[in-house]
Amino acid sequence: MEKDKSGGTGLETHVASTLAYVGGWVSGLILLFVEKSNRVVRFHAMQSVVTFGILHIIIVILISLGSLFSLAVWGGTLVPVSLVFTVLWALVLAFSIVLWILLMVRSYNKQHVLLPLAGDLSFWMMDKFGLAAPERDAIAFQGLGGELPRHNDERSHRTRFEDSAAARAVGSVAVIVWSIFLFVMFNFYADYIAFYHSSSEGGVTQLLRYPILTAELSRVLPILNATLGFNVLGHLVALAWNRYLLRQLIEVVLHAMGLAVAVVFLRVFPFDYSDLPIGALVATLPTITIVILALAIAGNVVEIVVHLVRLITGLAKR
Repeated sequence: MEKDKSGGTGLETHVASTLAYVGGWVSGLILLFVEKSNRVVRFHAMQSVVTFGILHIIIVILISLGSLFSLAVWGGTLVPVSLVFTVLWALVLAFSIVLWILLMVRSYNKQHVLLPLAGDLSFWMMDKFGLAAPERDAIAFQGLGGELPRHNDERSHRTRFEDSAAARAVGSVAVIVWSIFLFVMFNFYADYIAFYHSSSEGGVTQLLRYPILTAELSRVLPILNATLGFNVLGHLVALAWNRYLLRQLIEVVLHAMGLAVAVVFLRVFPFDYSDLPIGALVATLPTITIVILALAIAGNVVEIVVHLVRLITGLAKR
């Protein structure tokens, strides 16, 4: 059973469990040595070591590969490999930050998250090294999206709810990572949002880059950055407090901001395809871009209406 106090730190269990994640794998390792009796705290410490230790190793490897291979020849074309590795480690880092915040918030709220793979690996390592692990059925473990089933005879509607909750959690994490990626690209690497075309001259093949964004992007960035920031914040809140009405309100606000972004993009139109080396693209891409923005506007309007109806219906039932 879970104790109210951590024997090694003297702190309450949920506070000590939160501290296991504060410093990533470092704080987890410290708690493993400090905590001698509270099995719940030791589990969170081990899960922190396993999760953030692996993510740290992946980031270091990607950064190292990016520094070693700046360019590579692929299919007779010079490809900027360093940019690929930079994007990859940035995505892993963004995912790590989201997971780090989620685990701290959930632990502090006395919700014990059992991560896929990492949680099972933590139990295995605790058994392997003789560290007393907590009984799984003695703790109301949760996945990223909600409570995990303890018995095989769970009712079917309960299982469907858990599956949908897990899917929402995965979707929220994906949106957060994607939003951070877009923020970095539009603010720091806008020149790489371009059309890439290989050209051969004198037996040497080069990958030429044709940026498609103009200086007018600066007029769009304020609303775009605000929307991306609210995307991250809104989905973090939805992950930390999984409440139906709160989710619907967040979706209404986020889609309203997404609608504003699409309208501003369409009005400012910070795109220039005139320098592209293929005439057909010069003629068709402006129209295609307008169609995509129009579909984005229509899609956001539909989403606003759907979630607003759900919000009003939920409030009426209460």
